[in-house]
Amino acid sequence: MNPVDLAIELGLPAVCLLGWAGVYWIALLFTRPADVAPAPASMTLPGPESPAVVNLLANRWSLTVDAAESTLLDLAARGYLELRQAGPESRDSTVHPTGRTDGLNEYERQVLDRVVERAVGGMVPLTALAFANEKRAGLWSSSLRRAVIDEARRLGLTRRRFPKGLVVAFGVFGALAGLGVAAGSYHYLSRIQAADRWGGVGAAFFVTTMVLSGIAGRNMGERDTPLGRAVAARWLGLRAWLVGHEAFADLPPAAVTVWHRYLSYGAALGVTRAASQVIHLGLADRSRIWSAYGGTWRQVGVSYPNTLPRYGQPLGWPFVRALGAAGFGWSLVGIVGPAAARQESRPVDPAHDPFHFLFGRWFQPWLNLAELDSITLGILFVGLALLGYAAYTMIRVFGDVAGTATVSGEVIWYQMWQYHSSDESSDRTPINYYLVIDDGRSDRTRAWVLPKEISGQCELGDVVTAQVRRWTRRVKQVTVLRAATPAPHVTDDSADAGTVAGNVAESLLTADELSAVVGRQVRPDRDSGYRGDPRYTNTNFNDLTGTFAVSVSVVRGRAGRVVLVIGKGAGQPLPTPRGDEAYLAKDRVVGRRGNVVVMLAPGRNVAATQLAGLLPLALDRAAVQAAPTS
Repeated sequence: MNPVDLAIELGLPAVCLLGWAGVYWIALLFTRPADVAPAPASMTLPGPESPAVVNLLANRWSLTVDAAESTLLDLAARGYLELRQAGPESRDSTVHPTGRTDGLNEYERQVLDRVVERAVGGMVPLTALAFANEKRAGLWSSSLRRAVIDEARRLGLTRRRFPKGLVVAFGVFGALAGLGVAAGSYHYLSRIQAADRWGGVGAAFFVTTMVLSGIAGRNMGERDTPLGRAVAARWLGLRAWLVGHEAFADLPPAAVTVWHRYLSYGAALGVTRAASQVIHLGLADRSRIWSAYGGTWRQVGVSYPNTLPRYGQPLGWPFVRALGAAGFGWSLVGIVGPAAARQESRPVDPAHDPFHFLFGRWFQPWLNLAELDSITLGILFVGLALLGYAAYTMIRVFGDVAGTATVSGEVIWYQMWQYHSSDESSDRTPINYYLVIDDGRSDRTRAWVLPKEISGQCELGDVVTAQVRRWTRRVKQVTVLRAATPAPHVTDDSADAGTVAGNVAESLLTADELSAVVGRQVRPDRDSGYRGDPRYTNTNFNDLTGTFAVSVSVVRGRAGRVVLVIGKGAGQPLPTPRGDEAYLAKDRVVGRRGNVVVMLAPGRNVAATQLAGLLPLALDRAAVQAAPTS
């Protein structure tokens, strides 16, 4: 291969593709949504735009989960819905359709239809509006997004980031780049006298043009307009005023009856912490998490690891891959490539050029690139790329070994990421978890990868110090500095003196005691169970996949007698060294001591016989807690 062949077959396609990529990058740079400086803080609602459209403008022309939430609050403010708070917490709120349906646009009607669909007896709990089907939730969210953007475009507040004319231009440029790639292919196929050169040329042109046109035609989102920037500035001025209001962020959803549309616009602008945490329409966004660590409530942006194989792996695996790449790359550069080029080299006299005689087999191909054919060149460059990858990976591996980092803060997100599943069972065996730690200083953080072996060392809300590897994002060790504060439990003021406030059932057996018996790590599920009546408390314990493992219940009085009779009728007596009576059934272990009945119910892959040994201990603790204090 001479220099002309090299330039046509490799240089021309590379220049065409790089030229297209450069123009595309410039287009991305110049069509970015503009940053908008907020207008002076003002309490006046600055325009007629809907909260969903305001959400689009206030977030640099990107719709967030707050768009649907703010629309629901706006429907309540305008009389289409009624929000009632039935208990002491915002989560106790219910939504009641009023029957009005007039004067709604497409996405407002979509939110109203969701409430009506879920309502039973004219009401639905606010927390029950979420979708159980992930696919349906995605379709619902996409439909709402399209409707909001359509209205914003109609008002002249937004436009496509890549207009149709620009997409067509990129398609033309892609065709030109395809011609360059086709020309290089034609030259190569002609030089090697291929039988079907035109088929290869056509394939090169078609594939290149289609790929580049497809990249250019993707939906790149929205961008600003002059009118949109002016409107966004005014609404950001309202946001500044709401942020400065001392109690606004803590208002519950039911406060819309007092604050009217201020609450819905506050949700659209991302400043209604309490209300936004309760309303969930299937649009949960783990990349924007509320956190109060550091003293003030704020939303923390989180970046998550992608699918690159290094993330979460022990450093041994990247190291092994680097060794494999280095070995294969060296075989191509030092053996296969020189062997393919050796027939064109000239004999070397060791007396005149000993260096070339000893090392020329490796350097000869690089000294005569213009004389090599395309296959030999490809072998050499692939080998060089593999050596480069191996060197980069080795540097990062050794850097991770030498530079372990420490991250301290509150755990604000904890979720299973990778898992094993089988055809025989629907159970998922965890491999790694996402662990997001907020240091209280920055509004941006990253998700680390927590291996299952140490996943039970912390939970949501703990303040921890973690030893992490920055490149692989793998957590080496977690130390809990302060455990999460359990959620307060509401008890009846008329309870007996022997009743202990809080969830008695949860305090009978520790997670470690249950884990040792069950055979896998478990933790209390504080979002489930029953605590409304102090005479009956219940807590479920789940394993780290969220699968129910054990239920612990404490029942007093006549209700306890009923539970004991059921257990007695379905089971067999157990020895009672420290209890009045106890029984083992297939689906429970139940015992009584005095006026207190304790029941342990097994979950998935747990047998009741495994729990029988814990019953005396649970009865002892329940009796101590029930004893009156002087």
